Amino acid sequence: GRIAHPGVVAIYEFGEDAHCTYIAMEFVEGRNLEQLLLESPPLELPWLLQLMDQLLDALGAAHAQGICHRDIKPANLLLTNGGQLKLTDFGIARIDGLNLTQVASTIGTPGYMAPEQYIGEALDHRADLFACGALLYRLLSGRPAFSGTPERVMYQVLNDHPPAPSQVAGVARAPALDEVVARALAKHPDDRYPSALAMRQAIMAAGAASGGMAGAGDATVILPMAMRPPLPVAAGAASGTTLAPATGWDPQVLSRIERALASHVGPMAKLMVREAARQCADLGSLANAVSQHIAEAGQRARFLDQVEARPVGTHSSAAQAQTA
Repeated sequence: GRIAHPGVVAIYEFGEDAHCTYIAMEFVEGRNLEQLLLESPPLELPWLLQLMDQLLDALGAAHAQGICHRDIKPANLLLTNGGQLKLTDFGIARIDGLNLTQVASTIGTPGYMAPEQYIGEALDHRADLFACGALLYRLLSGRPAFSGTPERVMYQVLNDHPPAPSQVAGVARAPALDEVVARALAKHPDDRYPSALAMRQAIMAAGAASGGMAGAGDATVILPMAMRPPLPVAAGAASGTTLAPATGWDPQVLSRIERALASHVGPMAKLMVREAARQCADLGSLANAVSQHIAEAGQRARFLDQVEARPVGTHSSAAQAQTA
């Protein structure tokens, strides 16, 4: 929720309604990349390079927030009708410093999981870059880098090196990107690209050498009409409810705390503040309660200073009158 990037599906709100917990997310008109790859011929080099460029740009924003996606694959990449790639499904993402998914360290999708995910070693953002290498291989060659039963795929990921994309029969590709794929698919994380930006720059350089990025620069690229998915048929707008207000608190006070907390935790701040307000009677205790959701001590201290810097009444006038 704290990733603000056009290449990441936005989260607008998180809350509860009776027995239902929900996340309100951005609606994307389009289809996922897996569907496009199954229904279309191999993508031309300029288009697939632009997709990889958008993906690595979005991943760079996630990694900058200390978030590893851990399940990069075509089905989790949405493509809008205008050609914008959007990364979604952070369901098994890991946040650095928080052991939120430690027990599920081997969860992922065979064929895109890095070797360290299979053997349970510590992993970081370079596991996402391995998956990007597997995706780039598929885009270039028209087939997965690793295939077969889950057990066979695991063996290949841990032990084998797929043939270079330019050597795969049926799809003519320039060899300039073979080295990029090979480094991204390195068995050991230290042998891969150190960052999404480094891999992005390598792809751009290789693409330029092969003529695939000529004239692209930073301009927006729109997919041709033949590649655009049809508009989905709306089945009706979903309706939801807002969080019940915490009684006895000035809404402006809660809103101010929510905005301050949202800069650290994203839109979940609204739920966190409203839940804490039901248990706290003064500004200090409320600020301390919600500050526990901020992992970094320095940021937590700055949040508390920001919230407590402006002395304002914590309760509504009605509640204050009743207390008097």
